[in-house]
Amino acid sequence: MMEMVLILILAMGCLVAFCWAWQMRKRMRVLERDIMMHRIFLKNVIQESELPLRQVSRMAKMLSKDDLYLSKNEKHNMAEQLNGYAYFIDTLLNELMLFTNPSDEVAHVRREQFSPNELCRRCLEINIFNIYHRQAVKLNFHRTMSDEFFIESDRHVIEIILNKLIQNACRFTEKGEVVVGCNTTENEGMLTLDVSDTGAGIPKDRLSRLFSWFEQPDDMRDEAELDLSICQRLAQKIGGVLFIDELYARQGTRVVLVLPIK
Repeated sequence: MMEMVLILILAMGCLVAFCWAWQMRKRMRVLERDIMMHRIFLKNVIQESELPLRQVSRMAKMLSKDDLYLSKNEKHNMAEQLNGYAYFIDTLLNELMLFTNPSDEVAHVRREQFSPNELCRRCLEINIFNIYHRQAVKLNFHRTMSDEFFIESDRHVIEIILNKLIQNACRFTEKGEVVVGCNTTENEGMLTLDVSDTGAGIPKDRLSRLFSWFEQPDDMRDEAELDLSICQRLAQKIGGVLFIDELYARQGTRVVLVLPIK
């Protein structure tokens, strides 16, 4: 009888040890995955910030020259460029903050009134440097609404989404144009923002995986999966929907962001 008890205790001990080891292994896999995701994300943020930082450094060196004389118009243009670079870097920092604090929903959703037209133009202006070396690509705004039309939402989150969508479109467009638009007619009672380009388009076999980076980081083919997955999460954070327009009839890709007006 004693032997049976000992065998039972040993069996229970082995089972507990096996369950503990299995749970630890599962936690280690999750931890390794999170570390990898953060490493890829941080690498992406660093790469995106390199160009504006280089431009700021270049302009600072130029302004420090003793023999440099600038007109009022030139000073204004340079100040606008520096503000644009600073604004872009600030957007990246906001994105980093949102990514590293995914559960802090309330603290980062800030509602305010703003003009969608003005926001779209601003995002286009600060992304000019993404195509400055490619004369065959233009950035354009498709205006369909009055500049007096305002919505209430989190402007900073929408800026992050639009900036990433524009950057993505610029990355995959060798010639033609990247167009940003917004309207209230496509989806009744909602604001529709869209970014379209004349690039090569997205292969159909990739459409189902474009927003799955957080679930399948090992399957990332390029930065598009990372960018679009982040954009989708941010869109959901403010009650919106982000998707690829699979019915887009023109050459290239159209990404659509639909948001509640209030």
